[in-house]
Amino acid sequence: MVTKLNLGCGFDKKEGFLNVDHMSTCEPDLTQNLEDFPWALETNGFDYILMKHVLEHLGADFQTFKQIMQELYRIAQPNGILEIHVPHYRHDSYWSDPTHVRAFTPFTFQMMSKRQNDAWIEQKGNYTMLAYAMDVDFELEDALQIYDADWLQKVESGEITRDQMRNLSKTSWGVVKEIQVKMRAIK
Repeated sequence: MVTKLNLGCGFDKKEGFLNVDHMSTCEPDLTQNLEDFPWALETNGFDYILMKHVLEHLGADFQTFKQIMQELYRIAQPNGILEIHVPHYRHDSYWSDPTHVRAFTPFTFQMMSKRQNDAWIEQKGNYTMLAYAMDVDFELEDALQIYDADWLQKVESGEITRDQMRNLSKTSWGVVKEIQVKMRAIK
């Protein structure tokens, strides 16, 4: 039984995964439009779900985005890992594609944790309690910034230091190309 899911696989099908996409031309194992609910996937069926450059294309309105996150939560096994790669919102790769409908930061995914929401509620924080608003509970395990190759070259050539690049990534456009997060389904 396959317990790994490559959701929105496109032409990047992975061995040992159930490869799912809405485009039949990609020849996925399962054709599924991720904005049609419920998905034809088993509840608690997957211990690892990969979404590489998919989520930024989905859920232009909050209700649809909420249903997508609820479906991800439904199909994830307890303690299952959801790995998501999205373009950084301050990179041309995000803005150049007119099919991108939603931007993300690691903070977006942190908002999907009931533990974090509870801490904010106790602090009387002024944040959207996404975990409760969407009825999901994902604990952010890891968040990586993937730097643009031009900026990595500047580090390698000694033009700037890695610390300078990290500092620039907080305010400058084009430094970070992608965000990769891993979240654990808390059930």
